Amino acid sequence: MSQNKLCPVCQTEYLYHVQKCADCGADLILPEEHSKAQEEKKRIGEQAVENRAVVREGDLDWMTELRSVLVDAGIPCMLHSDLNCKKGCCGDEFQLVVSPGDLKRAEQRIEEYFIEINPELGTANELIKEGKCPACESPVGADAQECPDCGLPLLINEEEQ
Repeated sequence: MSQNKLCPVCQTEYLYHVQKCADCGADLILPEEHSKAQEEKKRIGEQAVENRAVVREGDLDWMTELRSVLVDAGIPCMLHSDLNCKKGCCGDEFQLVVSPGDLKRAEQRIEEYFIEINPELGTANELIKEGKCPACESPVGADAQECPDCGLPLLINEEEQ
């Protein structure tokens, strides 16, 4: 007897002979494989992070979304907050932390996620690598701070933010 398959992304159930999800395009898996994958995600999500390295800071909803992205990629991480601070200086900022050994991989996965949800960033990055302005495609120098043709700022000075 053949059993149905599941989409690991959107949880849709399909007949055994179907290979890809019609909704999201993911490869379908058997229920046992799905259970194992869910258990592994849970284990990674609960794994302690020692010697914390901060990957990103932000509000709870955004940090929770990024935490899910990292857990799905197999990167142990956790959210940290100073909400117990009674001075009023810490606000509602949360930190997404990983172990220092996972920091580069976590940053890379988050950058990939940004491009997945904002495809125009990928196009802009390619134009910048080619030495072109991402807005007007005019040639710009490697050390240019703004496009000489359209005036688009090419460097963000973090001190001004």
